Amino acid sequence: MADSLTDFVLGQLREEVRGRRGDKHPAAVEVGTGCLETIQAAAHPGLEVLSIRAWHGTPFSLAPVVGLPRLRTLTAIPGTLADPLEVAELTGLEFLEIGAQEWRVLLDAGAVPRTLKAAAIKVRDENHLPVAAIANEILALWDRPKITQTLITGDLGPPT
Repeated sequence: MADSLTDFVLGQLREEVRGRRGDKHPAAVEVGTGCLETIQAAAHPGLEVLSIRAWHGTPFSLAPVVGLPRLRTLTAIPGTLADPLEVAELTGLEFLEIGAQEWRVLLDAGAVPRTLKAAAIKVRDENHLPVAAIANEILALWDRPKITQTLITGDLGPPT
């Protein structure tokens, strides 16, 4: 019906129905193994959602999508971005999901996009306490309440 939820809400419906493979410039694109193989191939003015999936090659540069007027969402599997600081150049981002190490780079550089309305930390097999600390730093940027952490101690009794 529409290329994105935003277009649907604004009543900007498609004039013609196109098959998924027939979409020349879809609003949402996946890059990585089994998808498009370059960010440049995904870049076009109507791009709203860029998802970087698992990839075994050289990490991706975001340079080809810098300045795209409608790019609102970026999700990237940890380790797939060549330079996480390039995220700061995506001036219209509303949602960002990247790994804890990538978030750490953005936070340390003071480069978290202020346009974000939502964020997620992509976690693999990591200790969740440092991830909660990163989440609290992100929440603090918008004066949001921190994640409450409670330590419970006690004797659980003999093993069964």
